[in-house]
Amino acid sequence: MNGNEATLVWADEYSRMAQAYDRVVTPKFEPLARALVELLDPKPGEMILDISTGTGLLACLVAPLVKPQAVVAIDLADEAISVASYRAGNAGIRNIRFEMMDARNIVYRTRLFDGIASHLGIPNFGYDRTFHEAHRLVKPGGRFVFNEWDEAASPAEAAFRETLAKHATPTPSKDLMTVREAVRLARTDPEALALRNPPSVVAKLREKGFDRVDVTTKEFRVRFADASEVVAFYGAWGWNERELREMPPYPRRAFDRELADRLAGIAGANGIENTWRLHYFVARP
Repeated sequence: MNGNEATLVWADEYSRMAQAYDRVVTPKFEPLARALVELLDPKPGEMILDISTGTGLLACLVAPLVKPQAVVAIDLADEAISVASYRAGNAGIRNIRFEMMDARNIVYRTRLFDGIASHLGIPNFGYDRTFHEAHRLVKPGGRFVFNEWDEAASPAEAAFRETLAKHATPTPSKDLMTVREAVRLARTDPEALALRNPPSVVAKLREKGFDRVDVTTKEFRVRFADASEVVAFYGAWGWNERELREMPPYPRRAFDRELADRLAGIAGANGIENTWRLHYFVARP
């Protein structure tokens, strides 16, 4: 499997789980997206491009701020686009154009957008092409703003990943084998790992023509009521959902017990406390 094939697998998994993801994950991601909006600082009359919009959280936060102009929101996951369209319609937001499109090949004319943004949506593979496209599409004086996870997993995520790997089925289906290979590539390939290293990202942005790049690191406190909420949260990603679904009953019970024991170490009076660390980039040509 190569990086392009892995990207398509990831898109299919996001698409398959779009409704669950929007219901479980998106509410906890809203503070992260609002911090990005502050850095983007959208103004009335500006046209904004939202790269890898997912279920439309960022686009729906930005769109009311740029009226009477619009947001163009793109993603490779078709079902995520459907959920995003429903979100916007349900909120009465009419100035977003959702399109199924690859972030590495954006078919819009040069210098069209005042701002380009992406909330945890820069692709793991081929993001040098995404950076090239952003530089091509942004107007002089515009900005390209995005965020990315730190290279160190949060305590709850690390516990979930390690416990899941320990109890995962030794006889995966063909679909799960394919997903496992995509996950393995994303977690071991030097290109993918470099996306979580700010100096590497800054160097790549400058290579693509962004002369001014500022990086801000932010931490967000998030609370899960109990271990089952942690499982529901990380299980809303397709690759984790497949692992949990194919785990036999006895290993699944052992997984639940062991994860609960591990998470008890970071639990407080109000539940399981966790800290997310993200890097925010503001790049200008």
